[in-house]
Amino acid sequence: MKKTLFVIASAFLFFLLLVPFISYKTLKNGLMTEVFHHLITTRELTNHRIQNFFNERFGDVDVLARNPIIAQSLTQFSTTVNTVGIDGAQYSAIAKLYKPLMEHYCQDYGYANIYFIDKEGTVVFSAEANEFNGKNLLEGEYKDFSIAHTFERSLEGLTFDDLTFHEELNGFTFLFGSPVYDDGDAIIGAIIIEVPFAQLDGMLTHVAGLGRTGEIYLVGDDGYMRSNSRFSEESTVMQREVDTEATRSAFENHIGVKIIEDYREVEVLSAYTPLGLKAVDWVLLAEIDKKEAFAPIRKVEIRLIIVIIIISGIAGAYLYITRSRSDDKSIS
Repeated sequence: MKKTLFVIASAFLFFLLLVPFISYKTLKNGLMTEVFHHLITTRELTNHRIQNFFNERFGDVDVLARNPIIAQSLTQFSTTVNTVGIDGAQYSAIAKLYKPLMEHYCQDYGYANIYFIDKEGTVVFSAEANEFNGKNLLEGEYKDFSIAHTFERSLEGLTFDDLTFHEELNGFTFLFGSPVYDDGDAIIGAIIIEVPFAQLDGMLTHVAGLGRTGEIYLVGDDGYMRSNSRFSEESTVMQREVDTEATRSAFENHIGVKIIEDYREVEVLSAYTPLGLKAVDWVLLAEIDKKEAFAPIRKVEIRLIIVIIIISGIAGAYLYITRSRSDDKSIS
């Protein structure tokens, strides 16, 4: 009878201990799945916004390039620059006609600048005057500048270049380019719009629903961030290097989720994907610290430990009392 009661008590105790463990494991797996689903949703929505951002900018520069006024003004500027230069009254008269329109585009669309470049590579006009005015981008020091690379590719079709630092703005910008054609469909040059990086950065740094430690960011194929980290007071654009298991997998054209150690050497849940943008190779990551993601589980762990201690204490007391009574009977 005693053996039967002991077996029943042991089985009941095992059941009391097993059920919380099974529930804990199920809850942990369920929570991890839910967090990853949220990260994936955030990643895909942000990816969609980024794609729209670049498509809209491509649309902007394409529409401008097809505007007959652009072709007309580029031709006039080119002829004037190559005959009398940019300092004469003739150039000023032409600029007076077209500059207000280009300044309007800059203000209305938030561009940092608009450049007209003839097919020989000379910058014949810019809405905001700078060092490139009247200079040939295919010669001397300028041939290694981002604007020169963008110009050369823009003669072949719509393109954009990786981030470049803009001294006057004290920030990074994108360059989007398109060929400009005359009435006979012959290329006469290119138009380039310069877009402040802040327009894209806002999409990445103001993502709701990622808690205290969640963030979403971009990394270029050189391993450096193309966005700002929420954990840094200083800009991390082109400054902070990121080489993690997630970025390596994304650059191998994989889309997935993993628990990894991030660029801060902190364990995070990471959802990553290549962006597939034209002309640049970037990856997008949405992450949240494992500690924050599993905070609800930590509370369950503490409660589970308390339950185990209580059950173990009751079981120990029961066995001690039972054994003591058995010893007393044996003595008597």
